[in-house]
Amino acid sequence: MSTDQHVAAVGAAAPPAPPAPRRDFLAKAFGVTALLTAAGSAFGLLRDLLLARYFGANQGTDAFLVAWTVPETAAPLLIEDAMAFLMVPAFSLALVLREERPKGPDPVRQLVRATLPWLLLTLCGLSVLTAVGAPQLVRFLAPGLVDPALAVTCTRITALTILPFGIAGYLGSALRAHHSFTAPAGIYVAYNLAILGVLLVGHTALGVRSAAIGVAVGSLLMAGVLVGPFLRRLRVSRRRPRKSSRGGPAGLVLIPLAILPVAGFTLTRQSQVFIERHLGSGLPPGTISHLNYAAKVSQLAMTAAILICTVTFPLVARALAAGDLRTARDRVEKDIGQATALVLVGTAFLMACAPSVVALLFERGAFTPHDTAATAAVIRVYSFGLPAQALIGVMVRPYFSVRPVVRRADEDPASFRVTRLDWYPVAAMAIGLLVTVTVGLAATPHFGGLGLAAGNAAGITTTAGLLLRGLLLRGLAIRVPKVITGQSRLLAAAVGAAAVGYLADGLTASPLPATLAGGVTVLLVFAALGAAFGAAEIREPLLAGLARFGPGPRTRAEPAGPAPTPPAPTPHLRPLKGNRSMDVDSAQQLRLPAQATAGRTKRPAGSGRSAPWILMYHSVADEEDDPYLLTVSPERFAAQMGWLHRTGRRGVSVRELLRARAEGTAGQLVGLTFDDGYADFARHAVPVLHEYGFTATAYVVPDLLGTENGWDVEGPRKQLLTLDQVTELARAGWEIGSHGLGHQALPGLPAADLAAQTGESRRALEELIGGPVTGFCYPYGAVDLAAARAVRDAGYDYACAIAHGGLTGRYALPRSYVGDRDGALRLRAKRGRHRVRDLLTAVRAHRPRRIGR
Repeated sequence: MSTDQHVAAVGAAAPPAPPAPRRDFLAKAFGVTALLTAAGSAFGLLRDLLLARYFGANQGTDAFLVAWTVPETAAPLLIEDAMAFLMVPAFSLALVLREERPKGPDPVRQLVRATLPWLLLTLCGLSVLTAVGAPQLVRFLAPGLVDPALAVTCTRITALTILPFGIAGYLGSALRAHHSFTAPAGIYVAYNLAILGVLLVGHTALGVRSAAIGVAVGSLLMAGVLVGPFLRRLRVSRRRPRKSSRGGPAGLVLIPLAILPVAGFTLTRQSQVFIERHLGSGLPPGTISHLNYAAKVSQLAMTAAILICTVTFPLVARALAAGDLRTARDRVEKDIGQATALVLVGTAFLMACAPSVVALLFERGAFTPHDTAATAAVIRVYSFGLPAQALIGVMVRPYFSVRPVVRRADEDPASFRVTRLDWYPVAAMAIGLLVTVTVGLAATPHFGGLGLAAGNAAGITTTAGLLLRGLLLRGLAIRVPKVITGQSRLLAAAVGAAAVGYLADGLTASPLPATLAGGVTVLLVFAALGAAFGAAEIREPLLAGLARFGPGPRTRAEPAGPAPTPPAPTPHLRPLKGNRSMDVDSAQQLRLPAQATAGRTKRPAGSGRSAPWILMYHSVADEEDDPYLLTVSPERFAAQMGWLHRTGRRGVSVRELLRARAEGTAGQLVGLTFDDGYADFARHAVPVLHEYGFTATAYVVPDLLGTENGWDVEGPRKQLLTLDQVTELARAGWEIGSHGLGHQALPGLPAADLAAQTGESRRALEELIGGPVTGFCYPYGAVDLAAARAVRDAGYDYACAIAHGGLTGRYALPRSYVGDRDGALRLRAKRGRHRVRDLLTAVRAHRPRRIGR
């Protein structure tokens, strides 16, 4: 078999997996989405400020807000929730099928043809029915409204939003499934700009009707923003689709009844607003407006959490479409923690500074100090339910992704029938709604709008708890104790931050300084307490930020397990993956074994001869969660290899590099090593290396082949090379070296264990690949004199460490860590640093001998 065939065989041996986004994809997607969403929220806030300034809080604004119930209901149903719950998983499954069957009909185009016409017809019918039934709808929503005729007029205008909202939600779901977030994030910028424009021009002549007209115009702009990007995505594939004999898209079968639970959940959730409008219409005029303004301010704390759900939802849907429940579970757990952390810091801020914030934003024109006090009080009550709102947003998305609106054509139809479990989110929301009604009816006569806000918070919290249980029933094994522990730490930090922020806010009566002082105090105290309480969502970003300025990967401590315990006391031998000095006397040097000296001059390992430049890699993959900074994206890896090629260097295995140095032909050769034996070496690294004519060394753990990297206690689980893959790699010419047994650090182990780690691992690999294994790599980069001697005695020709140190030489070859941030300039700098360290090590190695003379 040729080398090319072997490379192909190795790549084929890797288990199929959907292509993951680049490691920096989430950060970039979140950044773009956050920027555009923040702009949309800012314009939305300006819209509310204009409403308050022009119309205040009276029967006119109450009438408009009743009419605004239509777009408020349509937006979650058709843009944010239901449509996304249905179509993001559907398009994700279509994309998975496209990747699995690249030469067949395009499932994405087939899905569009099967669903979009019916959607347009349905949306047109709903829009007409809403306009015709506006009087009955207003009477149902707000029977005690002072000016129902104005509300009917505004409702008929806002009914026009249903069609463009639905189109925007459909196109936005398709784009997000394609990992395109810019255009979907920009729709609310267009929406609110249109409302602002109409308000500014027509508020005098049209009154509050100008706001309703602006909403209708804005909805048209939302859909228009997405049409172009959507059509460009469809044109990417030029294959001509075939008609499916099953009546649906080729490879996919629609499940129309799956729409019902999703629509039911969204409508039930939106019923919270209906209840507020209904009960609030019997309270003094302006109460509905106070509730609306309070909700708008409170939702600002939800913005970042919603962004997390928006960006990561396609990843969860793609993982579930591929059957990867563990990846989906890990992503959901991380989303729960991150969303809660962001919402709680916002909640603490609102609890501390609500009066100052409302006064700063709204208290001008027709909005009086009385309105400020009433709105701020409602905000503080609303805030008790904000964490639950965030949890629901995270948890319900993967729930509906488990049962998408489409299925594979070759799957059993019986397993996709809508069951009672599919209605669980609706039931959970209905129970929460019952709690809302009960608390609202009991509290409203005594507390007015505050009672309605309390009912909202109680009901949404009840629903969140039920949905957490529902994920377990749905097959997504969320680790509830871990989630609850993390939530409690964040909650404790938020309580402390709110208390200290409240004191800071009270230092001045001016709204702007009070808001700034309270906000900064809350943020700093929340971060400090969260890190002190051990909240991973706060501590890990801080550590990752600090690690960005470090010279190498974050240290990895050896996990606790059944491995032998090193004799005490040796705390300095704790295994670390990073640049650490080797704790040995520089006068104690190792000499080359006799069988390894053929064709070379026999010299000590630390005799001052310069060490070759060897680059140290670990994983080459798209990985969003990388706490140890050990993963390089395929794109970055290809760029790094391209730089080596452009600069006249050639990457080779350590075996080839040492042979060339012994022959004096090393020239511009650079050693390439890959520690731990991850399966992505075969999938992503080998094709790039083969393209440039490079070779490399993969250090594997023979007793863990085909399993996962269980030693990385905080990092993501990664598949290791299988037995067959290692065999194919060796036959194709790639050097296979030993990384010990069980990925256990060697310093401090008894002699018998050292012999097993070095000798038995070598024998196992030689038996597997049918050839010699001459290279060893120290797990965690940890090496002492006994470990180096054990490697030499086991018959290895060389061994790789990480840092320069007292043992630097053939059995402790130093290497340069390479990470995802390393471009051409950083690689040049690391080459220079290697030379400097090599020189300093040589000087230190000779100094003791001069003293001895």
